[in-house]
Amino acid sequence: MGSVGLSVRRTGQIWRVRIVSGASAPARELTPVRQAGAQGTVIFVAADEVGGRLSLVDPAVGDRLSVIPLGDDGRGLAQDHQYVDFHLLPSAQGLVIDPVADGLQIVRFATGVSIGSQRGLAISGSELAARMGAARGGTVVSRMIDLEAWRQGAHEGTKADYTAREQQMLVDLSLADAASRKSVRWDLARFYAGHGAYPEAYAMLALLADTDPEIKNTLQWKAVSGVVLLGLNRPLEALTALLDPKLDAESDLWLWRALAANHAERHALALDYFRRGTEALALHDRPFLAKIHLAIAQSALAEKAYDLASGQITSLQNMGLSGNQALAVDYLYGQLAQSRGDIATARARYQDAASARDRHLSTKARLQLARLEYGEGNISISEATARLERLRFAWRGDRLEMDVLETLADLYRQQEQYRQALLTLQLAASAFATDAQSRDLAAQMSAIFSRLFLDGAADKLPPLEALGLFYDFSELTPLGSSGDRMIRHLVERLVSVDLVDRAAELLEHQVSYRLEGSAQALVAAQLGKIYLLDSRPEETLRIMRATRQPILPDDVLKQRTLVSARALSELKRYEEALVLLENTSGREADQLRADIYWASQDWPALAAISDRLLGNRWRNDAPLALPEREILIRQALALSFNDARERLAQLRSRYRPLIMEGDYAGVFDLLTSPSGTPAGELGRIAGELGGVDQFRSFLSAYRAEFTPTGGTAF
Repeated sequence: MGSVGLSVRRTGQIWRVRIVSGASAPARELTPVRQAGAQGTVIFVAADEVGGRLSLVDPAVGDRLSVIPLGDDGRGLAQDHQYVDFHLLPSAQGLVIDPVADGLQIVRFATGVSIGSQRGLAISGSELAARMGAARGGTVVSRMIDLEAWRQGAHEGTKADYTAREQQMLVDLSLADAASRKSVRWDLARFYAGHGAYPEAYAMLALLADTDPEIKNTLQWKAVSGVVLLGLNRPLEALTALLDPKLDAESDLWLWRALAANHAERHALALDYFRRGTEALALHDRPFLAKIHLAIAQSALAEKAYDLASGQITSLQNMGLSGNQALAVDYLYGQLAQSRGDIATARARYQDAASARDRHLSTKARLQLARLEYGEGNISISEATARLERLRFAWRGDRLEMDVLETLADLYRQQEQYRQALLTLQLAASAFATDAQSRDLAAQMSAIFSRLFLDGAADKLPPLEALGLFYDFSELTPLGSSGDRMIRHLVERLVSVDLVDRAAELLEHQVSYRLEGSAQALVAAQLGKIYLLDSRPEETLRIMRATRQPILPDDVLKQRTLVSARALSELKRYEEALVLLENTSGREADQLRADIYWASQDWPALAAISDRLLGNRWRNDAPLALPEREILIRQALALSFNDARERLAQLRSRYRPLIMEGDYAGVFDLLTSPSGTPAGELGRIAGELGGVDQFRSFLSAYRAEFTPTGGTAF
């Protein structure tokens, strides 16, 4: 059987692979070239649409091969290219690299693949010439983001070099003609970015976009603007620019994406991007490596990827960093030690980091130290609160400030200092309204509010303080039944301490803005009772009219009828009140009728309704309760005014044993005496009992309805 080969063709997203006789021969051959790299000679293979790197095992000999897919069809190697450190194997499509030596560095770019080594490849020829880039066309493809190159050779980045170079470039820009002006502006934008002058770089990019809007669609623009936006602390916008799929082949871009994701606190994404760009670490200098290792260690700790965090921290420690960077590593190591339960080490590292001149780092370390020591019981909650209060002003304007405020609010909550807790959370939520975590802050405020006004924590506060808290944070009142219960609970508390006018204000808002239908009608009846308690019967009738419904449940309709009739009676509109009660039955309605008859001095009707209220109570030997004694006295007075002596005698015989002692015993004896009541006594007794209906019959009953369960009215 002869040799077998492959033919690969692509149509849109469809790939067709044909098995053909004879050896494989790519339609268009890739060409490896020798170039000068940052760490010596490299082999660069130019190609378009470079895919992700795959690791496969050769089934024949067991070697681990690195495969680089290419999106441009028919691109491969017709023959084996052998080097000391690796082999490039023949392929019909893509690159297949067989490593021979350790430490091989394979880096993908949008325009090709670079293969090198930390020590430089062992390739014959003039190494000096290769390093100097003497051969034309031998300069290695540059990275899209090359800060060192962007600095345009400013010697070690000193201020004098920066200023001189900037002035020269500005002069060049002023002298440039229209055709070359774009190129000079590009150089200036990247020069500023390379030196960390991000506002100046952003301004130059904006000028470029104004003069050439199409430039924003280029990959180079997106890469540079992503770096500049990240430098301006706009990580989400930076990610949008850097995440163009056409940049995926640039291994270096994955590291910048990881940095942007870390700054945006999308830590899982940061770790994923970092793993996909690790091959480009070899391209970077020490400052960038320190930056990326710090970011990935932070994201790994946030995602509890402690092994990865440990590796990054070890790399940082081996770099021999100093100053704030070394203290930043201490802070991360403290977090790692705390995750392992090594509290002593964590405390020591946080204390070191707290001494940093970098206020952001110092504030983070002091926050963690306060949390740790309070959690371990080494400081009191008041000391922890005092520390956090000082930290409020140590750093402002980002997620760290939010963390400080959130921790401080929780300390206030634990001490039942609810106003301070709510104010602190409110400050954080308003300062970071666009942050995704602001929803959590709002949820914490709602939880505290519910604890106060649903779970009864506000009952421990003075009534006016509780009312003030409710009004100041009333926007936290939940919708629906929970919010309605919250309002009614507070109303009960206010009525129980005679703050009926404040209670009325709360129910007015509930009736006007929160309720409808039968629920509104029922709560309006409660509000009407509060108006009666506050001697405002006109307001009772107004709210009854305003909340009238065509169809209501019988129990709700009865409550509203009784309240309206009581208000009419208080306004001395007795006839209207009685007409309103015509179709209402029950003891509560009869008690109200008795009050109306008493107030209107309708003695025959009062005697009849009193008899119905007492019923056969005389058959029970137990002494009369106070409300029963009041009904009995009013009946005796009514019979006396009617001079109904036989009925009085019957009343005496039935009830005298039940009222011989206690309230009204003497009055009952006088009113039912066989010799009759002395002249003038009936009027005097009626005058003294004139307020009985107000203070015993209905106001006390209404007030009792608003007394919190298990509490007392006063």
